[in-house]
Amino acid sequence: MHATLRSRPFSDKDWCFEWKYDGFRCLVRKHSGQVDLISRTGKPYNRSFPDVVEAVSSLPGDFTWDTELAIGDGKGPTSFERLQQRARTTSAKSIGAAVRASPARLYVFDLLTVGDADIRELKLVDRRECLRDTFEDTATLVYSSAIVGVGAWVFEQVRHHCFEGMVAKRMTSPYSRGRSTDWIKIKNAGYDRPAALGFGR
Repeated sequence: MHATLRSRPFSDKDWCFEWKYDGFRCLVRKHSGQVDLISRTGKPYNRSFPDVVEAVSSLPGDFTWDTELAIGDGKGPTSFERLQQRARTTSAKSIGAAVRASPARLYVFDLLTVGDADIRELKLVDRRECLRDTFEDTATLVYSSAIVGVGAWVFEQVRHHCFEGMVAKRMTSPYSRGRSTDWIKIKNAGYDRPAALGFGR
């Protein structure tokens, strides 16, 4: 499910609002002991992020999560550059050093399946309630909090803390494939990752 871009933040009691982390979108699937980390384009991330695979493997049960894969707090050009370096690291002799230097983190924001049950037709608010029960926060796995109603205030915090932007989600929405107006993303115009990395616009 992908968000539709909107230029201005808004507040609405029927919507919840999340900080947008600067990382890689990652689908996480755990089934019969096998964990798969899958990029937005279908690329496997397992080899580059064995620390994340290990953390997910330690959890009981089967599930599918929608997440953002990031380094550290998921903000700033340095964190994103380190994430790119981690993703390019695939050789067995280099992985250990990369994990120690730049440990990865999953920000988990949605739940698609639990065991054999597909719950994508449930309301977002119900999916998130189920999600909160699937794991406890660790250094690697973090439940991505959402704040109801006060999107304008959340966006002020986004700018104050230099995050990439905000994602607004209609709380009654199902999880649907493709672009949706039930998820809205608002970019922080003051956040300039390419310029900060020296690449220009």
